[in-house]
Amino acid sequence: MEYGLTDKGFVVKPFQVILEEEREAWKKAFGYDIDTSSESPEGAYIGNQTIKITQLWEMFGGLWAAGDADSASGVYLDRLASFVNVLRLPAEATRVYAALWGDEGTPVLAGHQAKLGTGELFALQSSVVLGRESLLGFVFKIAEITEGAYSFQINGETIFCIAAGGDTGETIQGALFDQIEAVFPGEYTAVNNGTDGMEIHSEVGIVPFALFCNDPKIEIVTLGALGIYRAAEPGPTFAAIGTLNTIVSNVNGLDRIINYATGITGRTVESDAELRIEKNNRQKQASGNEIAIENEIKKLSGVLFAKVYSNRQAVAVKGRPPKCFEAIVVGGVDWEIAETIFLKGPAGIEAFGSTLITVKDAEGFPWEIGFSRPENRFIWLRIAYSKNAEEPFPLAGEEMIKDNIDAWGAKHQDVGTDFVFQKLLRPVYDVAGIAFANITVAVTNDLTPPNDEDYAAANIAITERQIALIDKTRITVTQLTEEV
Repeated sequence: MEYGLTDKGFVVKPFQVILEEEREAWKKAFGYDIDTSSESPEGAYIGNQTIKITQLWEMFGGLWAAGDADSASGVYLDRLASFVNVLRLPAEATRVYAALWGDEGTPVLAGHQAKLGTGELFALQSSVVLGRESLLGFVFKIAEITEGAYSFQINGETIFCIAAGGDTGETIQGALFDQIEAVFPGEYTAVNNGTDGMEIHSEVGIVPFALFCNDPKIEIVTLGALGIYRAAEPGPTFAAIGTLNTIVSNVNGLDRIINYATGITGRTVESDAELRIEKNNRQKQASGNEIAIENEIKKLSGVLFAKVYSNRQAVAVKGRPPKCFEAIVVGGVDWEIAETIFLKGPAGIEAFGSTLITVKDAEGFPWEIGFSRPENRFIWLRIAYSKNAEEPFPLAGEEMIKDNIDAWGAKHQDVGTDFVFQKLLRPVYDVAGIAFANITVAVTNDLTPPNDEDYAAANIAITERQIALIDKTRITVTQLTEEV
């Protein structure tokens, strides 16, 4: 066999081959009647030298492997990726946009701590002064009830109503919110607390707004200023809406905090396997093409998936207008994604999508940028199984089946990936003691449970704009009466 540099790469010479070669060389030099077995002094010396030579071969093999992206790991893989202008994605901590509610003018210093209900600590990234320039919410109440106009401004837009005789503070507050809804449809939520005032806060919970009010008949009771918190530890910490609500570091004038938007989930450092897969995709850095736009979107915090499709034809294709591109994105912040597409996309080509965000260029002119969020296709599963009498079935076996399928779905069901129900046989049969399993599936566009007749042993086609979602809460596992 050929060892060393060959047309198949570097082949490491094994210990036993080196040992036999060294014994043969010793006998050739000192005579064939010499005992070179491991029990003799000569044989012990030869064995010791062979170990050293073997280590050199293995070192050379390691150096060769360090130059091969399929076998390199750690810093060596980082170096190979850097040759094609690709960097390993670092670990990132979860980011949460929260409203800091309290008295106007209250300073909250960077490093202020809050935590989730599950105990994970978060720290405020930049100092915040509770003012009217960058708000996620505010509480106002009618300080004086008279006939006439009441008004304030949100982002420069005047919100007003005309009070008539018989109106109460609560009805005037309601009328003002009706005007907010008319000017900013769907952007704000209100809670009318009567004489205690009305709370207004951003529905999206990420993009701040400015408030101006000099009407003496309207009292601004409290403000909810925008603060960005980052998890103390990097990784995929999930922060659902309303869960960052516990103040750890008390501040005079700060009453409460809350997040009106799900946090931008962090990530662990990109693994060697992930970097190998992504290296070839991310190495194309030319501006304006599909891969380049994907690469930039994937760099954003909280983005879990990004795929860009283009229609270069003069007719509509798959619902895309002529001469456009469409980014399908999971995770991330809408305005960050839109700005990235605007900066990276080619000039004169439409950024198409179901989500439309207005972005301003360097001169202040507005541009409407589109991208799409995948449509959820909710998968419902029924697993009917029988036990194998010759193999023990775990006490928590049915729950284990659900957990296995849930984990399989998280790993394998991505945007645009068809759901193939036969692939669930493996996670099901990974649970010991199952002799037979029958799998039927149904799919819905919302969380309304399907009818019995909707279940079938059939695959589910998923388009480029859809994702099949599997969750253990939508999996039913039942035992058949007959055992095998």
